[in-house]
Amino acid sequence: MGAKTYRFPHALGAEEAKKRAAPMAENLARKYMMQVKPTDTGFEMSGKGTSAKVVVTDTSVEITMELPFLIEKLAGNQIESELNYKVPKALA
Repeated sequence: MGAKTYRFPHALGAEEAKKRAAPMAENLARKYMMQVKPTDTGFEMSGKGTSAKVVVTDTSVEITMELPFLIEKLAGNQIESELNYKVPKALA
């Protein structure tokens, strides 16, 4: 299992970016059977040996994911493509 971090810059400020990222985080968590827990700086998601931490700052949204080896091999590219499409769209 390895951690991978994705960084998405924005110019929205932390509160607005967090508000826009929340529905996207909920949708992804539902799709990948994870639970979402809000934190002061973003969200924590976990389920079935998979976890993700979303940190929202004034200038970026950082998502660090830890996927089990099998899920990484089977769905890693799909998850990465989905993040690269949905996060910038949510922050636009």
